[in-house]
Amino acid sequence: MRLFKILLAIISFAPLCMVAQNDAKSLNYYLPNIAYDPKIPTPESYLGYQIGEWHVSHDQLLGYFKALDAASTKIELKTYAKSHEGRPLIYAIISDDDNMARIDQIKKSHQMLADPKTASSVDIETLPAILQQGYTIHGNEPSGNNGALLVAYYLVAGQSAEVKNTLKNTVILLDPCLNPDGAQRFATWVNSHKGQNLSSDPVSRELNEVWPGGRYNHYWFDMNRDWLLLVHPESRGRIQTFHEWRPNVLTDHHEMGTNSTFFFQPGIPSSVNPNTPWENQILTEEIGQFHAAALDSIGSQYYTKANFDDFYYGKGSTYPDAHGCIGILFEQASSRGHLQESVNGPVSFPFTIRNQVTTSLSSQRATVNMRKKLLTFKRDFHKQVMAKLATEKIKSYVFSDNDPVKLNKFIAFLEAHKVEVYALNEEITVDGVKFNKGTSYQVPLEQHNPVIAKTIFEEVKSYQDSSFYDVSGWTVAHAFGLKFKGYTSGLIPNAKAAKSQLLATKTLDIQGQSYAVVVPSGQYNMHTVLQGFLDNNVLVKTNTLPINLKKDKLNLSEGSLIIPMKGQKMADQALADAINSVISKHAIQAHVLSNGNSTEEVALGHPAVITIDKPSILVIVGNSVTPTSAGEVWYHLDKELGIAATYIESNRLRGISLARYNTIILPEGNYGTWSDSEVQKLKEWTQTGNTLMGIGSGAEWLVDRKLITLVERKKTGVSNTLTYQALDRESDAKVIGGSIFETKIDQTHPIFYGYNSKTCAFMHSGTRFFDATTNHVASPAVYNDNFLLSGYLPKGINNAVKGAATVTTHGVGSGRVIAFLDNPLFRGYWFAGAKAFNNALFYGKALDRRSLESED
Repeated sequence: MRLFKILLAIISFAPLCMVAQNDAKSLNYYLPNIAYDPKIPTPESYLGYQIGEWHVSHDQLLGYFKALDAASTKIELKTYAKSHEGRPLIYAIISDDDNMARIDQIKKSHQMLADPKTASSVDIETLPAILQQGYTIHGNEPSGNNGALLVAYYLVAGQSAEVKNTLKNTVILLDPCLNPDGAQRFATWVNSHKGQNLSSDPVSRELNEVWPGGRYNHYWFDMNRDWLLLVHPESRGRIQTFHEWRPNVLTDHHEMGTNSTFFFQPGIPSSVNPNTPWENQILTEEIGQFHAAALDSIGSQYYTKANFDDFYYGKGSTYPDAHGCIGILFEQASSRGHLQESVNGPVSFPFTIRNQVTTSLSSQRATVNMRKKLLTFKRDFHKQVMAKLATEKIKSYVFSDNDPVKLNKFIAFLEAHKVEVYALNEEITVDGVKFNKGTSYQVPLEQHNPVIAKTIFEEVKSYQDSSFYDVSGWTVAHAFGLKFKGYTSGLIPNAKAAKSQLLATKTLDIQGQSYAVVVPSGQYNMHTVLQGFLDNNVLVKTNTLPINLKKDKLNLSEGSLIIPMKGQKMADQALADAINSVISKHAIQAHVLSNGNSTEEVALGHPAVITIDKPSILVIVGNSVTPTSAGEVWYHLDKELGIAATYIESNRLRGISLARYNTIILPEGNYGTWSDSEVQKLKEWTQTGNTLMGIGSGAEWLVDRKLITLVERKKTGVSNTLTYQALDRESDAKVIGGSIFETKIDQTHPIFYGYNSKTCAFMHSGTRFFDATTNHVASPAVYNDNFLLSGYLPKGINNAVKGAATVTTHGVGSGRVIAFLDNPLFRGYWFAGAKAFNNALFYGKALDRRSLESED
């Protein structure tokens, strides 16, 4: 009986084994047919299936690399960060035993080679080059991380003369998965929808993952836009690793549309960042010859010098270019599952993996053959950059701010990029702007890392090309809302290097007779502190008029926090403890008052001091919403403010009660699935006294569905000489993918409480612009006449932008609608706009009815 069961099980299982075997490819499909060390486990022996049959999960990937590490002295694993979901990000150091024995010395030599003070002392004759290979920064581009297992096996187990020569002449830093949270999400989706018989139909559920998809990290950010911005822990760890090793070549493996072929750099020749020495592109093209030969050998179609650029330094293939490293982008047509039809024939998952493995190996071959050229380029890079900078007017940048927390955060950001920064030891004036000692700093361009130093501050307004794969302007100093200027002099003599600090926190001495606690407006952490107070059931008020506390020698500008010590729902000591529990977690200026400002015109009990309601927030997400915009809102509320908001799919709005929410946020999106009933539901909810906020195209949707009234401006500049061949270029020339515009703001308006300047920079994308409201007070931010701070601007669009509204406020019944026509939370680093977003959340109710554009 037992034998019969065994035979029955074998017979029952046989068809499944045959199907799996037929689906699988042999190791030789992916890798050269050479001898491999039998002591090293193959991916198949570890996983139980061949690469390409299933999508590897992150824990499986991690386990396999640990198995390689345990089996060989040629590999060592390093953990450099943890994702938001707690998954470790690792890279493998792979080289021969001789190099591994002196790996610290090799690393030190490369650091010296990248330093202009020590570069000439490094002997490059026998120094191994460093190749950093990174895979799947977009989680739903899985040919990379699945291929990474094969690449690692090839290097560790391969016995050929070429493998030995590669390991002798290079140190390979192999990062198998740059976005573990997104990759895990995607692998779970496609594996759970794979059938025994593969469907290649493009509309198949397997090939169409649910919103937001696996491309993004936990908070739905595009991690390949964060190399410069460093918002997320994955990026911060990755950049620390980059500067620790300073590689010669960095490869970045991606996927694109299924109907594509295969792309490798160089990209569009006219779309290279002008701060990158042109020799970078020459070397990139020479490396490309190795990719072409390798892809020719397996019959794969490919192209180069089109579609993709080398402009924005915040991408993985471009950030290295600012450091004497050659960044290489690979884009493989995606199967988006296990098999999919395309105009080029069926695209199978194994086929996509093979192309990534092939170009991984060709990158290694190029690095070995070009080793001395690459080392020489890195050694001479600083000299080339400084020769170009010597011809330019700006020699340094100076910046200032009155908020020590913001300054400290910015200095820490500079430190992460190894940018040198110095504290001004004297007052200077630049272009009529005064920079005071104690709150001002200088970043010289004659330093260790001049290109990144420049790009953080640089304002660019003219371009060789009008086609941009990403944003055309990204000035980080504007995003921080800093006062800064380019300076025609270098480093001021005797300036001292500045360092970020762990800012001190404090507790307040609150006595039984204390009258109030106040937090002056404008501080970086104040909205986080405010949410902390509200979470602790503390009654908090804010002033809509300035208060001069003469006895305490303290001025409270609009939007300050005022906590009366009486009239609270808790006893005095419990209140003091609640306040201090919040204050002690943040570097914030707060003061204890002993009186109510006596007989001054505006006292703490003035009618202009109003109570702040705790936001109860609903955020719309789902198919009609842009994932990155929704993620920016989620990240900001959760990580920056500590708010537990509710997030619902847009198609659920009709069926739920909105009674528990006083704020609804529409991120960027089209909301095309909503009918008149959803529009009417939002309108009725707003009319009862609530706040509806729209961001970017989410705000434009409010206009299109007539929830608010704004007049769209007409644009000019249509070409009458257009040719068929120029269609793409002409179309690109009309796009604003991301440029920085300056707005004139009303600092007395609640949306702009705490701003210390009459202007604010916003990142703008798109070409829709709207007139300011009829009630001019309802447009507290409009574009200046000289609005362009940095970025590309299409011809003929200037008049459409000048004076156009950036932020508008509208009255709908007893409620209000706040429209952010530009995204105030752009990519999580636009702190200048985040303050306005926070003000809208907490002070929206403070809007005087007379200040709103009436929609009734």
